[in-house]
Amino acid sequence: MGESYKNILVAVDGSEQSENAFQEAIKIAKRNGAALHILSVIEEMGNYFGELTMSMGTLMEDLRSKEEEEMKKRESKALEQGVVKVFTYVMYGYPKTLIADFTESEEPIDLIVIGRTGLNGFERLMVGSTTAYVVNHTKANVLVVNNEA
Repeated sequence: MGESYKNILVAVDGSEQSENAFQEAIKIAKRNGAALHILSVIEEMGNYFGELTMSMGTLMEDLRSKEEEEMKKRESKALEQGVVKVFTYVMYGYPKTLIADFTESEEPIDLIVIGRTGLNGFERLMVGSTTAYVVNHTKANVLVVNNEA
């Protein structure tokens, strides 16, 4: 086996593709004895609605609470499947850049595991996919997971 990974980042957004990427990341982390970093990005509504963001504060907090619960489930699943270290992150911002430039872990990310597509089909049509951006802008290796893990 060539590369050995110590810190693996998987980006999840609730889509089938990202859940397949999550399952693949678990396998790789277990096989390498690596830490698994699970990232969910809540895109800030201000990116689209400007000043309406202020009135959407409660909605954003509700989204965060819901996503934090989902992350607890993912963490439990990874631990149950044999991953030794699991870290979860729910962040606000722009998914492309937060994934590609992830700096929350103490050690650099060796591998990013990401689904080929996610929930944001409109953006993919207009400016290119999050996955393509990550592949072209990160320093880490990237594994793009197709339909089935």
